[in-house]
Amino acid sequence: MGKRGLTRRQFLRRSGAALVALALAGPGRRFRRPPADGPVRMGRAIHTVTRYDAPRPDAERLGAWYPEETFPILSEVRAPGLNRYNDLWYETPEGYVFSAWVQPLWVWPPQPTLLDLGEWGFWGEVCVPYTEARAEPHPDARKVYRFYNGTVYHVVGVTFDDQGNGWYKIYDELPPPSYQWVLAQDIRRIPKEELAPIRPFAGAKRIEVDLAQQRITCFEGERVVFATRCSSGIGERELEDGTVEDLSTPPGEYCVILKQPSRHMSNRPEDEEEEPPPDLFDLPGVPWNVFFDFEGRAIHGTYWHNDFGVPRSHGCLNVPIDAARWIYRWVYPIGGTEDDFIQGNCQVGTPIFIR
Repeated sequence: MGKRGLTRRQFLRRSGAALVALALAGPGRRFRRPPADGPVRMGRAIHTVTRYDAPRPDAERLGAWYPEETFPILSEVRAPGLNRYNDLWYETPEGYVFSAWVQPLWVWPPQPTLLDLGEWGFWGEVCVPYTEARAEPHPDARKVYRFYNGTVYHVVGVTFDDQGNGWYKIYDELPPPSYQWVLAQDIRRIPKEELAPIRPFAGAKRIEVDLAQQRITCFEGERVVFATRCSSGIGERELEDGTVEDLSTPPGEYCVILKQPSRHMSNRPEDEEEEPPPDLFDLPGVPWNVFFDFEGRAIHGTYWHNDFGVPRSHGCLNVPIDAARWIYRWVYPIGGTEDDFIQGNCQVGTPIFIR
């Protein structure tokens, strides 16, 4: 199944027609965007990924895609992979790549600059492989972050620079709250139908997480309605000072206590003079967050790896972005399209059983 309900045949037809217009301009930094109304499938190399002439580890090596390079994805292939738990390969025009360190993308044509944002603004997602978030609305302004495809942000303002480029003002809730500016053509306004609840009147919803299988399954009664692989917490590890840190996803019975379309996840110290941790992470726009405990653990979309099926997180449940969006829309509580967060409890929040 392709994006937003396309059949595989429709997806391949649409992608094939649009991909002929795609060409890299430099080392994956910019590209000609698809002329079609809808998205096309592409990949971004998260780390260096080898290209093979067939989807198998012993195939001939044809070269590599280097970090941040982008390329069309022609199809997905299931075949023995480079590890025991992941069998997903991508076919590209220049060979096959193993999926683990490729972010699958939905790339859209340039978006119009919307002037009527309303009082609240809107939720937008990055619809290019990546875009630079800057301190001021100008291409020469200081770069603050790189925002990646599929990440979600609260757009609260709009302006134009002296070159006529439209820029959106992005609210960043990470303490202390701040703002960044992003080219408007790189942000797609998420329509209300893509935020609408999925089967809101279905009864007996629950989520079961199998840590041994690294799998999340959504039920309505005894009927399975959705399933996806995940990456749970990595467990205990010893730090440089000898202390032991527990980054596991603990088994137990939980429920949805908070939903957020976007969350800036970071362990960067607020005090700039404080030494950062050795495993520093700073991840803006983490999409489709479903929190289930007060330690901050959540089911959420992931753009920094694509190797689900093995523990990789600091305690959360990493899932593909499209899967996270589906789960977010399906679980209770239900909220509006202009909510920064939707709060729940175990009386209304969907039960989550982690075993």
